[in-house]
Amino acid sequence: MAQTAPKYPVDPAAETVAEREARLAWERERIAEAEEDIAAGRVISGDEALAWLEMELAEAEAAMEREPE
Repeated sequence: MAQTAPKYPVDPAAETVAEREARLAWERERIAEAEEDIAAGRVISGDEALAWLEMELAEAEAAMEREPE
């Protein structure tokens, strides 16, 4: 079963040992996945990444504007 993403920012003083271990395991899995993608050549340029991020932000802002408060 997939782990849920941790809630950030993490308060180390409030995080239990089990929560910390689960968070670190989740982070290690994401890092391993990213390293596999890089090794397989599944990467985009910085300019492409920025363009994608700008598009995602614009879509999110438009969605927020459409939703009633």
